[in-house]
Amino acid sequence: MPCKDVTEVIEVVLDAQDCLKSYSFRKRTCGQGVGVDTLLMDVLGGMAVEELLAISPEQFIETWPAAEPIEEFLGLKHLIALQSALEVLLGREAGGPGSICATAEVAFDEGDTIITSVISLDLVEEKIKSCGNCSGCGTTRKVKKQVIFN
Repeated sequence: MPCKDVTEVIEVVLDAQDCLKSYSFRKRTCGQGVGVDTLLMDVLGGMAVEELLAISPEQFIETWPAAEPIEEFLGLKHLIALQSALEVLLGREAGGPGSICATAEVAFDEGDTIITSVISLDLVEEKIKSCGNCSGCGTTRKVKKQVIFN
């Protein structure tokens, strides 16, 4: 029987220079990864926080093209969750009710900053949809609506 709680949790680890050391994006209840739980580490690992926040969805798609629509969707989902956690950490987003990301904990351990946040699945998906065909940014790319079961 599928789990009805689709809440997701992201844990982000920054090193002492505020560069991405690691992250994990999982379902809250079962701990299963959202796609691959560290999907973007190979391409984003080591980047500074400001570099990560500067990546637009369009730039992400152009720079790291996906072979399949599901890979593009999951890549954008990971990027938006990661950026949302960092925006809350920096105080640029409130991180409360109605936000994509609600930060549960920020810890410091041997020079690392560890952020644990709860991600609102509905708001992430809305942000992805708006990046695909809203005409607000000039993008004419159409995003196919898919039902994704993680």
